[in-house]
Amino acid sequence: MQDESLNVLTFDLEEWYVYQLYAKGGSAYYLPILDRLLNELLDFLEERQFRATFFCLGAVARSHPQVIRSIAGRGHEVGCHSDLHRRVTQLSRSAFEEDTHRAIDGLAQVVGSAIDFYRAPAFSITAATPWAFEVLIQEGIRCDCSLFPGNRRGGGWPSLEQGQPFRWSTSGGPLWELPMSFGRLGGQKVFFSGGGYFRLLPYALIHRLMSRSVYNMTYFHLRDFDGRQKRVLSRHYIQSYFGVGQAFEKFKRLGLDFSFVSVGEALSLLEEGALPYGKKREDVPAFF
Repeated sequence: MQDESLNVLTFDLEEWYVYQLYAKGGSAYYLPILDRLLNELLDFLEERQFRATFFCLGAVARSHPQVIRSIAGRGHEVGCHSDLHRRVTQLSRSAFEEDTHRAIDGLAQVVGSAIDFYRAPAFSITAATPWAFEVLIQEGIRCDCSLFPGNRRGGGWPSLEQGQPFRWSTSGGPLWELPMSFGRLGGQKVFFSGGGYFRLLPYALIHRLMSRSVYNMTYFHLRDFDGRQKRVLSRHYIQSYFGVGQAFEKFKRLGLDFSFVSVGEALSLLEEGALPYGKKREDVPAFF
C-alpha cells in the first residue's frame, strides 16, 4: 500500500447519455450493462473504503436520476461534467454559462446539495477559453479539474507545466485547480492515470510512475471497463477500445496497491495549508 502521495480518484460519468449518440446496440442492450458495471464499481469502492468524485452530466441527471442518486447514496461526491458533453472550445462564453448553469442546477436538484466541483468534457478548458474560470466561480464551483498539461484531442494546455494542485485567481475569487498529473520518461511528459492512457500502458509502468509522484489525479469512465460494448468503427478505434476487457481488473489492482481520496477530501487537506507530504503550495496564477 502506497500512502505517501495525494492520490485523487475521479470518474467521468456520461455513458447513459453518450451511448445513445452512437451505435451501441440500443438502451435495452447497454443500460443493464452500465447498471451492472456501476454497481460493481461502487461495491469495490465500498470494500476499499474509498470516496470518489463522479463528474456527471446534467443530461443524465434528467434522464436517469436514479444513477446519480445511487452514487451520492453510497457516499460519493457528485461533480459537474457539463450538461450535454459539449467541449468548452466549441461554445461561446454565453453558451458555456447556459450549459454549466443548467447542468449544475439539475445535478443539485437530484442530490439535494450544492455542486462544488467541475471537469470539462475532454479537458477542453484551454488557453483559448480562460473566461471559463470566471463562469465556474459565478456558478459556485470551488475546484476545477479540467486542465490537461499536454496535447490531446479536443483539449489540453501544452504550455502548462504545473502538474500539482494550485489556486487560480479570478475576479470573483480564488478557484482551486487539480490538474491532470503526469510523470516523466526521458524528459518527456507521460500521462498514465486515466482513460486510454491507463488502458494502453502496462501496469508495471503505471505503478512505477504513480509511486514516484507526490500527486496523482485519476480519471476513468465506465466505457473504459465495458468489454461488452458495441464497437463503433473510427480512426480512433484502437485508442477507444484497447484494453477495455481487462481494464476493470487492472483498476482494482491499482485500488489494492494505492490509497485514494475524493476531490473534496483533497481540498480539505489543501485548505489546511499543506499537502499531505508537507510541501505548502502558494497561489500560482502565472501559468495563465
